[in-house]
Formats: sequence, structure tokens, C-alpha cells
Amino acid sequence: MEESSEIPNIREYLDGLRRKLGRAEAVPPPKPGTERKAAAVLVPLIERDGGLHVLYTRRSDRLTSHRGQVAFPGGRFDRRDPHLLAAALRETHEEVGIPPHHVEVLGSFEGRRTNSTEIFVTPFVGIVRGTPELRPDPKEVAEIFDVPLGALSNPAYRGYHKHANNGYAARHPAILYAGQVIWGLTYYLTMTFLELTASARNTKPR
Repeated sequence: MEESSEIPNIREYLDGLRRKLGRAEAVPPPKPGTERKAAAVLVPLIERDGGLHVLYTRRSDRLTSHRGQVAFPGGRFDRRDPHLLAAALRETHEEVGIPPHHVEVLGSFEGRRTNSTEIFVTPFVGIVRGTPELRPDPKEVAEIFDVPLGALSNPAYRGYHKHANNGYAARHPAILYAGQVIWGLTYYLTMTFLELTASARNTKPR
């Protein structure tokens, strides 16, 4: 199975990825009165073993919403945030310990509204520079893990997740990797990210 995400020239790949993404500074802040329904997440890329990995979190089981689900680090817009990117970077620092100055922001892509809370989530993509210590916030994050870019693109890791809501159970498409289940909004954002970046790759993962 193609679990590796080796890329001969990561810098060229990231430059190509940047061209596929929208400019982060062009993302407008939430309109007045809609701040409570706006959130932002970071899709963090980490260089490891000659390739790129995507970092995820698994939310704490003690949270009131989306408990135990896989997510990107991030959260709701706060009035102290000058823009949505600031919210994504602040929440990433709080949740997993990556300081904003360790993130080289590449851009953004179209987000989506959550079904349960109707919050519009805007994703930003960034490469994590240096070796910041990953520290999960125990109040919000049960686990931090990463997945090779090649594994996310590999159909062998696709499947379904059964989720019950209000007495009804439904099957949702999912990425199943190393015991983790990526589904729901995070699955949608991951698949959108993969579609946007497919042409940025210089070579297929080996």
C-alpha cells in the first residue's frame, strides 16, 4: 500500500500548492452579527521522512459537541481576532502547542457549514517549520496524530463510518487509517484539499 508521501522537491510542491490555494489575506472577516457562527481551522503540513504528513486531532470525549471526532486544530472566531486566519492560528496554538510563528501559511480554500451547529468553517493551509513541541490541551484534545499525504490519497484507506443521530443511523464516507476515523466535515475538507493539491504533486507517492 502506498503509505509513503515522498516528494522529490518539497519546496517546488509547496510553491505549486500555494498557487492552487486562495490568498489567506483575501479571506474577509465575518460580517457583523455573524461572528458566533464563524470558525477557522488550520490544515497543518509537517515534513517527515522525506515527505509531507497532515496533522489531525481527536477531540476530547468531554466536549459538548463533536466529542471524540477527528478534526483539524481550530475553533470559533473570537472578537479579539482581527481576522479568521488569526483565529485558526490562535486556536492551533492553544489546542496543540504550535506557535503562529512556526507556521508558514500557504493559503486557504472554500470551507463548509457544519450540519449540527450551522457554523461556517474556513480552512487555512500551512507548513509547520522547526520542531515545536506538540502539547494537546487536555480540555479539548484527546490525541494528536498525523497521516502521510500518500495514505490520505490512497483508496485502500477509504471506507464508511456508521453514526447515530436522533435515533437514526447513517453511513458516512470516511478515511480509515491506523485506528483513526476521519469523517464528517473533516473528511470533506480533507477531500477538497486533496483535489486541490493533486496537480501540485511532482510525482506520485511511492
